[in-house]
Amino acid sequence: MLRVDNVRDEAALEAVRDALDRLDVDYRFARAEPEEDRFPQTAYFFYVPDAAADVVEDAMRDLSEEHGFDAATL
Repeated sequence: MLRVDNVRDEAALEAVRDALDRLDVDYRFARAEPEEDRFPQTAYFFYVPDAAADVVEDAMRDLSEEHGFDAATL
């Protein structure tokens, strides 16, 4: 699972989705807290395979610097 904290707007959320698509990671959006249409939010993504964790973390680190969120694989 990928957790992305402090997603400030829809553009930041779309950047996460775009990065996962570019990495060809099979994922699906799991949920958002507090709500999917409110920001800032914490977004959760299920993704497979686990072997992609390091690549996903590297990509999220770069995006975190640009968009100000905190991402971690769980």
